[in-house]
Amino acid sequence: MGPRGPRHLRKTTNAVLDALLSAVEQVAHGRPVAMTVLEDVVAGLKVSGSFDDFYHRSYREMMEIVESEKREQRRSNAFGRLVMHPLSPFFHDESLDRQLVPNIFSFLHLVLGDEADVYSQRCLDIVHDLKDDLAEDFTWDAFYDDPAAKVVLWHTLVHISASFKRYDLRKDWFIKLMQYHPTTVSVSSNAFVTRDHDPSEEPLVFGEREFCMFFHALFDPLTNLPPKDDAAFRKEFGADPHHLIGSFLVNLSMCAI
Repeated sequence: MGPRGPRHLRKTTNAVLDALLSAVEQVAHGRPVAMTVLEDVVAGLKVSGSFDDFYHRSYREMMEIVESEKREQRRSNAFGRLVMHPLSPFFHDESLDRQLVPNIFSFLHLVLGDEADVYSQRCLDIVHDLKDDLAEDFTWDAFYDDPAAKVVLWHTLVHISASFKRYDLRKDWFIKLMQYHPTTVSVSSNAFVTRDHDPSEEPLVFGEREFCMFFHALFDPLTNLPPKDDAAFRKEFGADPHHLIGSFLVNLSMCAI
């Protein structure tokens, strides 16, 4: 989490402490306060309804900060950008809902495990090197076209395809995962903030059509690699994509957009 979250928590805590001092002053009238009196004041403040609006407002403000920092993290998340790049046209024309992004990242972490952190660091290193070499000429397209970044993407896709050995079951599971509204928002690798759940909230729109759209966007480029990329893929994996993940590609070919 960036500095805004801790600053907001300090601001909230200070407001509560100020309220405590004010309540004590009203009881004490300038005289020393016994511990039992202080305990009574604190107990009253704990259940006081006068704080309800304050807590609701502070919660909303905190969630806005979390969501803002999540968006910023996605913008600076080189590995996330690499995987999401083939899907960009569908987000731009709203064929895919942008609310799917957290679920997609959850899917990547579920499939890749610790490798997700390894790939994230590798992508950051690639971006760092490119920025050193290109300086102001750096673009994200340069990153997407970088041979080392392509290898990271290929490894990610191979991992994903391997997770679909039981294709139909995995497909149903994936669609349900994409339809899910998260009840927690990640603020770091091991910390979460709970978001309000609205029972009337409709599932995110993601069905057969969106599934086909999603996976064709990711995997179709592998079926028609330029000669240079095809040679690099064979060198990295010892086989071409059709021989390495052929069964997944066959299943996907029967999935029409």
